[in-house]
Amino acid sequence: MKIFIQAIKFLSLLLIVLVFSSCGAKQFNPEQVYADQVIKSDTVWSGRITVRGVVVVGRSATLTIKPGTTVLFEKIDSNDDGIGDSEIRVLGRLLAKGTQADPILFQSAAADPHRKDWSYILFFTSGQVSVVEHCVIKHGFSGLQAHFSTVNIANVTFQDNHEGMRFGRAKLSIKNNRFVANDIGIRFTRMEGPVSIFFNEIRDNRIGVFLVPSGQNTQDFFEPDRSGKPWNTGRLLIKYNNISDNSWYNVSLGEKQFWDLDMSENWWGTSDLLKIRQTVFDKRRDAALGSVILEPVAPHAIAEAGPQPEN
Repeated sequence: MKIFIQAIKFLSLLLIVLVFSSCGAKQFNPEQVYADQVIKSDTVWSGRITVRGVVVVGRSATLTIKPGTTVLFEKIDSNDDGIGDSEIRVLGRLLAKGTQADPILFQSAAADPHRKDWSYILFFTSGQVSVVEHCVIKHGFSGLQAHFSTVNIANVTFQDNHEGMRFGRAKLSIKNNRFVANDIGIRFTRMEGPVSIFFNEIRDNRIGVFLVPSGQNTQDFFEPDRSGKPWNTGRLLIKYNNISDNSWYNVSLGEKQFWDLDMSENWWGTSDLLKIRQTVFDKRRDAALGSVILEPVAPHAIAEAGPQPEN
């Protein structure tokens, strides 16, 4: 009888362990699929996430992505335009804070991935400050786009995208990032601000920095909450970056871009002004364009440019 009672206790204990283990696995759920949907309340992603279609972070919601998370975008091209439809569209707030040891990875879910397999992480009229740091973003049409939004982007590697990032009118801090092996590193349509592009590494793209006019008049807009306060006042600053070895041009002004662009105090792989100008497409090549202001040129490569170790 004593042995029988001990056996019952052992089986009961084993059953409890199995139940708790099962509950723990369900709670962790390392492989989650998000199809077309709106995230309406605060949500946390961790482990392995698959995005299948358009995932919208609603205006009242914050999506937090934990360090070490992998976000995979399935390639769905419903209109046959060669660009995958899957995306994360942020109307609320995104907090994607990886670490140097455990970065967050955003990339194609395809076994043989290519640029444009998915659309982008899009910040559009989001009313809160979003943060993207210590991430790797690959295989998108644009790794990240920001319009009428406020985003701090730091220590991110944009690689193997059609465009590393694109922005229009926005409040942005773009600091200590790496744009490498994209078709275009940074593409933008506005020369307003406040936008600071400081201490980045922009190399081995087809075009490093590409300014294309939007056709809009320069004017102040108002806060997304319609408070009536002016929004997006300030200027665009592009300083202290290492920009070199981009195969077509290190910087190019697009058609009808007749405003001058200040890009002084950057390092271009050389201090020889004549050689630097050979890597720039501006008024010197097309009289209808503005000029890229290069001087003063940084005298040497900037050690603080690109992703930096955590303190």
